[in-house]
Amino acid sequence: MAGNSAGKIKAAQVTKLPDGRHSDGRGLYLYVTGSSRSWFYRYTDHNKKRREMSLGTVEVLTLKEAREKRDEMAISRSRGRDPMAERAKGGRTVAELVDEAFEAIKPNLKDGGNAGRWMSPVRVHILPKLGHRDITTLTSVEVRDVLEPIWRTKTSAAAKAMDRLGITMRHAAAKFPGEVDATVVPNARILLGSQGHKVQHIPAMPWKDVPAFYKSLGTNTAELALRLLILTASRSAPVRLAKLDQFDGDTWTIPAENMKGGKEFRIPLSEEAQSIVEFARPLAHDGFLFCAVRRKPISDMAMTAVMKSRGLVYRPHGFRSSFRDWCAETGQDWHLAEASLDHQVGGKVQRAYQRSDLLEQRRPLLYQWSNLLLTSER
Repeated sequence: MAGNSAGKIKAAQVTKLPDGRHSDGRGLYLYVTGSSRSWFYRYTDHNKKRREMSLGTVEVLTLKEAREKRDEMAISRSRGRDPMAERAKGGRTVAELVDEAFEAIKPNLKDGGNAGRWMSPVRVHILPKLGHRDITTLTSVEVRDVLEPIWRTKTSAAAKAMDRLGITMRHAAAKFPGEVDATVVPNARILLGSQGHKVQHIPAMPWKDVPAFYKSLGTNTAELALRLLILTASRSAPVRLAKLDQFDGDTWTIPAENMKGGKEFRIPLSEEAQSIVEFARPLAHDGFLFCAVRRKPISDMAMTAVMKSRGLVYRPHGFRSSFRDWCAETGQDWHLAEASLDHQVGGKVQRAYQRSDLLEQRRPLLYQWSNLLLTSER
């Protein structure tokens, strides 16, 4: 739904609309994720930054009440005030404090938190049941009851929701000294007990089998992307989102927003890697090197699908492990191997003094890896 007119959502649709963001107009949105249905108000503040404020769930607010809140926010803005800033002065509900805590930590989040990954676990698993609660009277039992149904089934989402709530509680404790029980989240975690979750590593192809697999790859878009991923020991996202202007001869410069660590990273390109880039260049669209049928970057499942189609249990990300095992078993320099994977090496003090990315020292290592892929007979 698009446009600025209001009244697009009908009362009968509130409990029936599918997953997604549904606009009622003038900044009011209904966010639907599974069983979670929450109202949000989106607006642009006086600094031209887009803001998103939780109003409450459909269990707490009817469509009419949500519209009334939206209109109140609009009036506040028309008088030169910032609704979220005003809420921060006196808000005491969990939903309000989640918004405040999020705003406080946004500068430290990748892409400023715009991707929604920080908010998502809270929006789905916390706010529908606890968003309206006064945070100063929240109890461990309430938190336990909300997360218990998913604690051992959706372990990652539950743990993230718990962590985000913990950050929110600490923010609230700073805002309302002496009024917030700092033990709520730790005690809820104790009440919930162990998640019984065992870490499962991403399946990685043995490095001695990688050359044969590499040579079997064709020249369609997904397989070219997979070739570059293997050659550079990169994660999937930088490859999928690679743009032509990131490649300069024998060096690939990945922008900070595409890196897990949020810092720019340079990768030396072997002759084979350079040839893959050149081969894919005519297929590029809007600057993106690897595009799908609809001329957008390939999805995060495209390379996985190549491997699944061959009946393999291994996954693209596992080739980083394959590369690292090869380095270890063939006596390659440990620091260069770690640096090639963009892993942090040493403590904060050591990293403060050692700022070089060792690009030229890493170049022979990536060339050796490329030669293995092209010449090994196994």
